[in-house]
Order: sequence, then C-alpha cells, then structure tokens
Amino acid sequence: MKKRRENNFKIVIVILFLIISKFLVAEEVSVSLFHDRKIQGITLTVQKGSYIVFDGKKIVDTLEIGTNITVIKESDYLVYRNRSKAFASDQDLVIVNRGEASFFLNYTGSVEPAKNFEGWLRIKRTSGFIYVINYIELDQYIAGIIEAERGTLASEEYYKAIAVILRTSIFLNLGKHKSEGFDFCDSRHCYLYKNRAGSRLILQAAKKTNKQVIVDNSLNMINPVYHINSGGLTTDGSVLGISSDYLQPVVDTFAIYGQSYQWKLLIPGAEWQQYLVRKGIKSAQSKLFKDLLIDQKNTRLISYKLGNDNLKVDDVRNDLNWNSAFFSMSIDKSGVITVNGRGNGHGVGLSLESAFNMAAKGYKYEQILYYFYKNTKVVSCNSLLIYSQLERELKNEKPL
Repeated sequence: MKKRRENNFKIVIVILFLIISKFLVAEEVSVSLFHDRKIQGITLTVQKGSYIVFDGKKIVDTLEIGTNITVIKESDYLVYRNRSKAFASDQDLVIVNRGEASFFLNYTGSVEPAKNFEGWLRIKRTSGFIYVINYIELDQYIAGIIEAERGTLASEEYYKAIAVILRTSIFLNLGKHKSEGFDFCDSRHCYLYKNRAGSRLILQAAKKTNKQVIVDNSLNMINPVYHINSGGLTTDGSVLGISSDYLQPVVDTFAIYGQSYQWKLLIPGAEWQQYLVRKGIKSAQSKLFKDLLIDQKNTRLISYKLGNDNLKVDDVRNDLNWNSAFFSMSIDKSGVITVNGRGNGHGVGLSLESAFNMAAKGYKYEQILYYFYKNTKVVSCNSLLIYSQLERELKNEKPL
C-alpha cells in the first residue's frame, strides 16, 4: 500500500512538472469568457485529452474525455459537481490541461450552443458573478480572433497580414483588464473571441507568422489601426489622434473591388443645418442650405470649415452613424441633400477589403502591410528590447 502511494505521488509530481514546464515556455494570454454576461455558473465537457482540477493548490479531481462538470456560485462559494463528487470552495478553481486538450463550455441558463475552447481555466468569484478566465497560447488566440472577426473564406496571405496586425495590437494592449485579473475580455471591447479556431488555414497563418510584429524605423511597435474600406483614399492618423510617420494618406486602388466601396443616403437640408448648429457652427443658422454642403470628390478632409468655425468630418460619421467620413453632398430643388459616400470606417491605416483583394491577386502579406503602413518593417519580436518584458507578462501565473 505504501509503495502504491509513493508511485502515485511520483506520477502526480511528473504530471505537475510537465504542466509547469509548458507554462514556462508558452506565450499565453488570459481571456475572460462570457464576459458581458456576468455569469453565475458554467458547464464543462472534456472534448479531447484530460485535465486536472485544483482547489487552490490542492488536486481535487481529474477529467477525461466525455467528463461533464458544473461550477456554480452559491453565496460566497464555488460549488463543483460531477457524477461522482461535489464540494464547495472559497478559493479559485483551476482546470489545467495535460498536454493537448480541449473542452466544450457554456454558462448556466444559456440557450445557445456550447462553445469549444482549448488551454486551461481559472474560475474566480466576485461579489455578484464569476469570472471564467481562459489561458490560451498566443497564436491560437490570434487564430480564434481572426475566425470570429474576419471569417474563413480568405487566402493565407490575408490571414497572415491580419495575424501580424493582431499580434502587434495585442502586445500594445496586453493587460487591458489587469485590474480584474486577466488580459482581455472576449467581446469587441477588446477582441472578439467566440471559439477555438477550427480553420487549419487560419491556424497555419498565425503559426507561420509566429512572433512577427510591425515596427517603425525606430523599432517601436506601431498602432496598427484598420478599417473596412478606404473608399479609394485612406486618411491621416490625426483623425484618431495618432501622430506618426506610418499612418499617411494612401491612394488605395484596391478599395473599388470591395463591397463597402460606395454608399448613399438622403438628409433634409434643415436637418443638416440644425446638426451643424448643434455642433457649434453658429453661422450655419444664417446660411442657405446650398452653402452648407461638404465636397470631398477629389480629396479627404480632416475638418469642415465655415467662417471661423470648424467641425471634424469624422464627428459627422460618428454622430449620424454614417458609414464613413468620406462623402460629398448635392442638393435638389426641394432642399433634400444627397450624400454620396465612399468606404466604411474611419479610413485610417489598413483597409480590410483592400487587403483581402490584394491577397487574392497574389500580393504577399508583407507587401500588403507596407502598402498601408508606411516606413515600417515586419520583424520578429525577439529582436526587440521590449520583448523580454512582454515575454515575462505572457508567462501567466502557474496553477500551483
């Protein structure tokens, strides 16, 4: 009996050593799942591989393929249940994978299908709900975001370009929810993350660009902003309050092939006049409607000027929920203004639809990135001095 206990103890030690070793070498980010739902509990089913469950630092269960568990917040405790056991804990519960593994996860009361994830979990109590935090390798996280935000019907070079953009952005925003105990949430407030990536092409694109980021001439990582369609001409970074050499206006000859290249709407002249007055353009009150039109047929304006007053054109897009700030106006005899617009989004940085079309025409991902981000380079973050700090932050807390 004593020998059996010793053997079991040795097995546990070996398992824990393998798990810890994995964390020491893996780049991981932590993501709060079902973040906006403020959930009270979860149901988990192991899809592949196996997991160890920790109550604080104590091993309390092992989960194999097909095992189903629930964890629910009851008063100040986390109540854990499966077919053979149940217990309450006032500590975090940690569910750690042994090697390659994945699971299905849903929240209590959901009418939606369960979602599929990989990596490991930490379940934390708050005063009113629980956090379910998924620790996932960076490239797998990037692939999951691409699949959720950009779909699965593009080419590998397009996905590579997006992977490099996302990796750069993730490094810049790492720890956005640090005060809550994780890096990112799974909503558009951070990056949309619905499931583990199922597309081999997207996973391949993320892995082939492993560690690659975009830097400026001083080897500082850039802010790689992007939008849906430029309308044929991107705009200056100052629109978003970014002063840089890499966010310059670019004549975008690929935008015309995008679905969002053009749009059109009508607005009564009186309504447009009232809007301008509300925005502080007081002189608009005494002007004829035809004198209040914005013309951007040949260029993109940063601001619209009337007398001594100025209005940022991007404010119009945001305030009136128009597709873009790149538009021109005409007026008919009845006083109705026709707005002919081009593009979709703020117009700064990379145009997603143009990048899609460039990749389809055979451009490599570096060419796509350099087309929109001027005076930049794609480099391995290993070559950056700041990466040693980033690497430390990406080595998340051990489950022990």
